[in-house]
Amino acid sequence: MRHYLSTLHARPDHHKKRFALLTSLGFTLIILSIWSLTTFNRPAEVVDAQRPQEVSPFQSLLGGVGASFQAIFSNFSELKQGLEVVNFPPSELADPPSYGGR
Repeated sequence: MRHYLSTLHARPDHHKKRFALLTSLGFTLIILSIWSLTTFNRPAEVVDAQRPQEVSPFQSLLGGVGASFQAIFSNFSELKQGLEVVNFPPSELADPPSYGGR
């Protein structure tokens, strides 16, 4: 290998390009395999029932937004039910009030 590397500068361009491509693919494969082993090859973690679960900031934000929308929708449904109970006299609905003009 040392002999090949020492004579690489004297070889044609297509040999240099092929060597560069194979070297970069080799390092990429090594990095990809290390990443996949650390990401996807995790043993099942035992969850301690007494230890509280940690919540990420993003999960906390989503929970807060979801609770806010749920509260808003419940308030609108209560308002709708309240308006259904109110009985307006038919004359107020049929004749709009006149404001001074004609």
